[in-house]
Amino acid sequence: MRPALALMISNAPRFVSPKERAENRARWLRFAYWLAVAIPTIVALMMFGYSDQAPSWLREITVGLDGAFGFPVLWLIKGIATP
Repeated sequence: MRPALALMISNAPRFVSPKERAENRARWLRFAYWLAVAIPTIVALMMFGYSDQAPSWLREITVGLDGAFGFPVLWLIKGIATP
């Protein structure tokens, strides 16, 4: 086997420094935090968009956005409102 080919076949795992691991962990935690905050906030805003107090522009956006995903928020509202 040629020496150049032996170097290309190497399966040695890449060294990840503790600093890089901490940065990756912080990045994932930041992503999880924003996901945990953003989804309930968007759902609550869309539930408000279906109410009578919402401005007409918010109602139109809510119906359009909810319809694009198959009306999950409207289904949630119906599930909460009817016992």
